[in-house]
Amino acid sequence: MSIDLSNIEEFRLREIWSVQEFARRYRLTKMEESRLKMLHGPFAEMRELVGCRQNSVSLW
Repeated sequence: MSIDLSNIEEFRLREIWSVQEFARRYRLTKMEESRLKMLHGPFAEMRELVGCRQNSVSLW
């Protein structure tokens, strides 16, 4: 079996973070941290956390 180099993006390492550590590092409110924990549990991929953070930005 050989690895197809054209699909190498599918095999890159995932960066898994603790939601609590992410919230502390990026100074999220407790409500934002709770929301992320409800959506993803105690751990999630960085891209998921950043994606949810960008979607929850208030227009106020």
